[in-house]
Amino acid sequence: MFENTDSSDDNDESLCKQVLPAPHVNDDPVDMNKVPTTGEEYLRQVRFQASQLPTFQAASTADKNLGISASSKTHAWHKLFSMTTNTSSNVTEKHIVSTEWQNEQSLSFSNVRNDYFQMRDRLRARTKKNPAPRLRTANDYWKFCFDDNIQLSFLETDDQSDTQHPLPTMAKMIILSQPQLHQLLQHENDWLKQNGCSLHLALYMFATLAAVDKPISEDVIYTMRQTCAGWKEIRTKLLNSTDDDHSVDSTLMKTCDLFICIIGRYFGQFDLADKNE
Repeated sequence: MFENTDSSDDNDESLCKQVLPAPHVNDDPVDMNKVPTTGEEYLRQVRFQASQLPTFQAASTADKNLGISASSKTHAWHKLFSMTTNTSSNVTEKHIVSTEWQNEQSLSFSNVRNDYFQMRDRLRARTKKNPAPRLRTANDYWKFCFDDNIQLSFLETDDQSDTQHPLPTMAKMIILSQPQLHQLLQHENDWLKQNGCSLHLALYMFATLAAVDKPISEDVIYTMRQTCAGWKEIRTKLLNSTDDDHSVDSTLMKTCDLFICIIGRYFGQFDLADKNE
């Protein structure tokens, strides 16, 4: 359950302090595509990743119109993670992600996970046999999520309000094993990099993160950090866009904020979270 509800400045400043000892390393480039095999390699990647991140300011007060209502009790994934929330249409030069908003979204995500696991256990108890699907390749996972007739290029450009395509239902998510959920998250990262964000891909990423059980292995945490880095890259491109003919997509911006918040705050990767300065 989410426990990091302290929104004080001191708490955020403490997130920047070094907690693990790390030897002094040279300035050789770090290969972020290589999975670390030792603790030292992992710490090098974390330090390099943190040094490359842009600075974002977190405000001490929240705009109540931003984000998802924590009181929502509906269990449909597309309503748990609404892509049509009321967000600000104007993005300031210095992007502000309030600490209060982050804590609210983390608590809301914790409630979603609790509801999911309770429903999962009840459904599994009711249905004695829950064989995991055979999923070996990226194409297998793609078909599992989106069926054969959905092309990735179409998914990228579909109408954000259109929900007629396959969604990550409870019946679909509960049959996946934890290793399969990890594999799915890895493929979702690849799809995000290759094709950008779409409604259905964001829904599946949210559902996958919600279904990952604790304790979480180091490999899954590494993949989550890659997921967060992918959303940070999309957000940076949005903020640095110089196309005056197109305004910044505020819904996509808030989607980026949400995934960064979930991984940084809820899953404890505080060096990636938006902090107070």
